[in-house]
Amino acid sequence: MVLVIRSLEVSALVYQQISKRMFNMNQSNKQNKASALFTSGWIVLSFIMLITFSGCEKFLELPVKDKVPQDQLFNDEQGFMDALNGVYFGMDNPNNGVKNLYTNDLSMGMLSIMTNNYYNAATSALGSGMYAATAKYDYAGAALRPEIDGIWSGMYNNIANVNNILVHIDTKRDVFSSDKYQRVKGEALALRALFHFDLARLFGKSPVTGLNEKAIPYVTKFSGVSTPRVSLNAALDSCISDLSKAESILAQTDTTSVSDVSLDLFNGFTQNHMNYWAAKALLARVYLYKGDFPKAMEYAKSVIASAKFPLVTSNVALAANPTRDRLFSQEHLFSIYSTNVTTINNGLFLGPAPFAVAKATKDAIFTGNTGSALDYRYLSWFEPTGNANIFAPSKFYQDKGLPYKLQNIVPLLKVSEMYYIVAECANNAGDLATGLSFLNKVRTSRGLSPLTSATITDATMLSGEITKEYKKEFFQEGQTFFYYKRLNKDLAVETGITTVPSNAYVFPIPDKENEYNN
Repeated sequence: MVLVIRSLEVSALVYQQISKRMFNMNQSNKQNKASALFTSGWIVLSFIMLITFSGCEKFLELPVKDKVPQDQLFNDEQGFMDALNGVYFGMDNPNNGVKNLYTNDLSMGMLSIMTNNYYNAATSALGSGMYAATAKYDYAGAALRPEIDGIWSGMYNNIANVNNILVHIDTKRDVFSSDKYQRVKGEALALRALFHFDLARLFGKSPVTGLNEKAIPYVTKFSGVSTPRVSLNAALDSCISDLSKAESILAQTDTTSVSDVSLDLFNGFTQNHMNYWAAKALLARVYLYKGDFPKAMEYAKSVIASAKFPLVTSNVALAANPTRDRLFSQEHLFSIYSTNVTTINNGLFLGPAPFAVAKATKDAIFTGNTGSALDYRYLSWFEPTGNANIFAPSKFYQDKGLPYKLQNIVPLLKVSEMYYIVAECANNAGDLATGLSFLNKVRTSRGLSPLTSATITDATMLSGEITKEYKKEFFQEGQTFFYYKRLNKDLAVETGITTVPSNAYVFPIPDKENEYNN
């Protein structure tokens, strides 16, 4: 990885306690945005926070700007928390691309288009240019290539910012109170693994075909020195190493509860942090990608057994509910908090010539064969458009009156995936009964009837049912593309796109990277 430190962008979300007496009690959801630049060892910080007065606090935004030397930023506990929250903010920001990173490109935008979630992505006026190229997997063309390069540089900017935290934190351990040292270091290590893993899943080959071929640089130092690319297998091993360290460190924090509100804002809203359970879930995902089924099952089962992220037991997303939880948020292990969700969603699905879902596609995914029109997801994730054959995808709509903790979130790790992982691993081991059992737990939590061994009689059939669940559960979330790639499935068959190029699973490495780091 070639890291050119001219103006390495860092954005800082600052968790900070400020007396409510400083504010009018009628204020709520104040939002200001700003950024920070690393230039010549200095950081330009803009503090971003948000407060509500209904008993919930996530961020408090203050329009404060100042120049702070790095040695001062990392001279106290708050500085480390500011820097870490800047990394979380960077997961949302475009980071040298045009679209937002995890909240658009790697979720409801680019990756969802690549699994053909929206029937008109290639033809809509909104789809002209970048999105039309995405629908055709035209990675090398001028319309899409800059965005792909932006994903690469944005991810590595985030990694550089994480590494900058890690290079300072051990020498400053004495500035931390309670378990803040463990939280900051553990989350930073887990985030470094997450970014590298997603880079490997985007820019490396499928593990079926390219486990031992060069994929990406795994960067662990804050430095301008280039890091050579390593094999996909080596990158996955490094992810596992970072996550194992993170798991051990985060185990020393409070893992007994999932917090929404805390007097200490940094400890609040557990699910918006790369927490202990999220690190374990990501380990399950990485081990599965590597093909280590026993370890993947072990970690997925441990997350489920914690019972801290229970599957829903009724349709909390139903339109008639006073509070409509379209995302089944109690199941989230880690979700990104972003004040841009409404803007992104409305731009894609409510603006001029919006992306939409064909009724035939919706029915085929959710009601065909072992599916049902009673599926909570079928009932609650799509809105009528006035055309009986066209629906608007509505998973990320921000309904009026939505409780603060449910607002502005995009899930990256969910407990439902842990059930799918156990089902797949059990199936791989020839244990059809266990596989069916864990798959059925998600099905019944979504209003579907359980499958039986009388109808699902072998491993191939169960594998097919797991695939169907990925298509349903991760609609608009992007993870379905990674599922197809892990198994090297035929994209033309799975998506219905008639012409799929042979390189569709592999994003091109940026030209500058290839030029300086072969």
